[in-house]
Amino acid sequence: MRYILDIKECKLLGKGDEGSVYLTPEGFALKIFTKKKNAKDEAEILENAKDSRFFPNAIFLADNMMLREYVSGENLYEFLNKNGLSYNLSIEIIELIEDFKRLKFKRINIRNAHIFVNENEKIQVIDPRKTFIKETPYPKDIISILVKLNLFDDFLKNLINYNPALLKYWIDGYEYFKKM
Repeated sequence: MRYILDIKECKLLGKGDEGSVYLTPEGFALKIFTKKKNAKDEAEILENAKDSRFFPNAIFLADNMMLREYVSGENLYEFLNKNGLSYNLSIEIIELIEDFKRLKFKRINIRNAHIFVNENEKIQVIDPRKTFIKETPYPKDIISILVKLNLFDDFLKNLINYNPALLKYWIDGYEYFKKM
């Protein structure tokens, strides 16, 4: 199959330190990295996480470009600020972090800007970085958001109802967050 992509037909979604992301006319995300190594690193992480529902699938990698599924929704903070925290979204957050552990990520933390929640309260993560290199044992940014929006107690109540065995982990995460 031969595919010709005209960047002029794509919509710029965002630009950061590692490159730019575009929405293609077909509805995919095209990420053009500033460094080929960063493209390769992200592709490897997505390959390792290909059985996870929390990550978009990479379709192909060519040089410093990656075509992957587009992730829609709002970032976690915006979604929670507008809609509050439901039991189902609490479970999504818990299962996301448990999935990071299952995938043996060393970096459990993920920035708010990289956590998207869709209208069905399903989470997907974009821009995974240094997941096997940088050590961060707790989701401090998620905890920070829940604390800032006064939702952490509600989250813990939902956690206890869902899986009380995880309570110590999240309390330890809160203590870790307070030290930062």
